[in-house]
Amino acid sequence: EEEEEGGRRQAGLAAARAVADRTFTWGLLTGVLLGAGQVAALPWLVPLFTPLAEVQAAVRAPALVAAALHVANGPLFAGEGCLLGLQRFRALAAITGLGLAVMLACLASPLGATLHGVLLSIAAFNVTEALVLVYHHVRLGPLRRRGRGGGGRLLGG
Repeated sequence: EEEEEGGRRQAGLAAARAVADRTFTWGLLTGVLLGAGQVAALPWLVPLFTPLAEVQAAVRAPALVAAALHVANGPLFAGEGCLLGLQRFRALAAITGLGLAVMLACLASPLGATLHGVLLSIAAFNVTEALVLVYHHVRLGPLRRRGRGGGGRLLGG
């Protein structure tokens, strides 16, 4: 009976891992599509807000940074959702704190003196958090792939 319970547990972990992997994949795909759509729509969107050519030119770089953020935000939100679902609040808080430290360091530098720099600081936060969330999912979290006989606690520490 203990062996049967272990088999069910492994099957449950595999199913949860498959759902989490799909969530990350869909998050990334959605982010890429949203970012590409935003870049493609810029020639039509920007003139809706201003007729001034100088302002339209000035908004291009921040708009591209904002579009690129979608790519990072896809896996970021998927990772946050997975950690919340797994009740890994401490890990999520630590990862968010690391991203915040990176963003504050960028804002405290000369980068934080311009609108473009502020957007890049936000991008640094999002990219840092997304990369660490993906790393946590693949290497550290309870749904990571393990070698032979590997187990792991789904909700425990």
